[in-house]
Amino acid sequence: MIVLQTKNLHKYYGDNHILRAATLVINDKERVGLVGANGTGKTTLLNCISGQLDYDNGEIIKAASLSLAYLEQLPSPSEDLTAWDTVMSSYSHLLGLRSRIGELEQQISQAGPDLPRLMDRYAVLTEEYERNNGYACENIARRILVGLGFSNSDFNRLLADFSGGQKTRINLGRLLALAPDLLLLDEPTNHLDMDSVEWLEEFLKDYPGTILIVSHDRWFLDRVASRIIELTNGKLRSYPGNYTNYLKLKAIEEEAETRAYEKQQEYIKDTEDYIRRFKAGIKSKQARGRETRLERLEVLERPQNTATIGDWNLPLAYESGQDVLSLREVSKAYGDLRLFTRLNFDLYKGEKVALIGPNGCGKTTLLKIINGLVQEDEGSVRIGSRVKIAYFAQQYEDLEPDHTVLEEIVSNSDILAARARSLLGRMLFKGDEVFKKVGDLSGGEKGRLAILKVLVSGANFLILDEPTNHLDIESRQAVEEMLQEYSGTVLLVSHDRYLIDRVASRVASIFNCGLQNYPGNYSYYAEKRKLLETNAAQEQNKGNEKISEQQEFRLRQKEAERKKKMLDNRLIKLEEKIHSLETKKDETEELMVSPGVYSDQEKAKYCLDEYEKIKRDLSEAYLEWEELLEDIDRAGKETGG
Repeated sequence: MIVLQTKNLHKYYGDNHILRAATLVINDKERVGLVGANGTGKTTLLNCISGQLDYDNGEIIKAASLSLAYLEQLPSPSEDLTAWDTVMSSYSHLLGLRSRIGELEQQISQAGPDLPRLMDRYAVLTEEYERNNGYACENIARRILVGLGFSNSDFNRLLADFSGGQKTRINLGRLLALAPDLLLLDEPTNHLDMDSVEWLEEFLKDYPGTILIVSHDRWFLDRVASRIIELTNGKLRSYPGNYTNYLKLKAIEEEAETRAYEKQQEYIKDTEDYIRRFKAGIKSKQARGRETRLERLEVLERPQNTATIGDWNLPLAYESGQDVLSLREVSKAYGDLRLFTRLNFDLYKGEKVALIGPNGCGKTTLLKIINGLVQEDEGSVRIGSRVKIAYFAQQYEDLEPDHTVLEEIVSNSDILAARARSLLGRMLFKGDEVFKKVGDLSGGEKGRLAILKVLVSGANFLILDEPTNHLDIESRQAVEEMLQEYSGTVLLVSHDRYLIDRVASRVASIFNCGLQNYPGNYSYYAEKRKLLETNAAQEQNKGNEKISEQQEFRLRQKEAERKKKMLDNRLIKLEEKIHSLETKKDETEELMVSPGVYSDQEKAKYCLDEYEKIKRDLSEAYLEWEELLEDIDRAGKETGG
């Protein structure tokens, strides 16, 4: 059954034609993901569908008696309400029914001549109440609030006491509690930590109605959406399946469109050549016929290929040492709020580590401690030798508003304007957009510019706090490619699981004031956590029996094998470095005894300094090599190898 249709929908903002004959059909029980670049009109379309915004032409058809809910539609709740009362306000009709049923029960208990009429009325109201799951509304409200990250102690707090992000979550809970036939969601994962997003995914999978979701969270769309609709150039295109399937179909479609366009362009060129050669000659009639056909030809538009081209190829200012960062026994608290206690963490050259954890666990605080912006209460932070840090925070105060986009990159790096324009193009600043003033950019554009500015700094250690916030999917893909190709070390805080899965070589999770390492990407972390949760559930089902020694041994052995593999990879890289240094040492020794060097005092001094530096680096590398061999030997014993 069709629950919603739009036919040839048009919407203008002044001269800006946002929606151009936008047509879609949504069926009952579908979960539809709406994607597209920032500014293409996704929120505009939701506002038109919900009745919040008038459209200029076209038609919107909704199923009879369809109930629809959209957060922007809902009146703002009173700041004097508690979180619990705010969510329960979605059940006002059911609570009204409950009250009337209670009154009827009291009247029925007193009997009298009206008893048959009262019993009939009672039957009608209780049937409606039960059909709408009235007995379960408190349980559902509690499930929603807990799922969105609130504790029982938060339930009776006033809205006025919550942060803006927390209020957004409470309002999302109010929307979910309404349970309309058609649920419209615009970026529902904003302000949610990973646990809450995963809960929301499961909630929406079981949702009894139809859902239309605008989201840039690709992992979320993969798990929730049964169809993807893309909004590009004001028009809608539908792709069956989840986000990953959409990418596959989109690539096939783009390839076919490119082939068709190139084939038509070749036909047009050949036809025009024929017309020029024979228009005045013996074949003029055929030439005129071809000219007529060419005039009637519907010329295909040049396809807008979404794949990025080229490579970043941004050299580091210099290589760092092998040990990039070491945290020892680091603790931090704000009053009674303890973030982490005696935390230990090591980061090595070339690693790309994602730091995750619930909202408020101290991820950003830890990044600030590493950068020297916040003082740790206890412990030590050691930055390795030859480490150059670039820090990306969620604010963009260090961008110069009077600069153009191009000036902001060129003035903060050693790269030339032509190369800067190429890099800006990969970060989706096309053509004359590089001459826009920084102060005139949107939040997403500033985010892209700030990330690129960090990248061109030559730093060999990037510390990134939510680098994809406010970015659309295409921009996120550009950042993803950038980090994949980056040859330095990365420590990033992000809720973008898709990004973490493709970039991270290790996941570090802050939980219960401690830190747990998972040597793999997000998929490995999720699999490992699921295994641990399954084991914990099995323990509980068996009356909290301990995991058998055999299971425990297998888990320990698996972890030891992964640790040994990571150490083996480090050993290979270190031995390559030692070989390179030995070669440079031999070459420098030969250079030092050559007449052209030892007879020139300046050259001789330079070679001697370089020789001493190489010997120091070699000494450090051999020392690290010996320590690494000992670690590998211990890890081998743990694996039983």
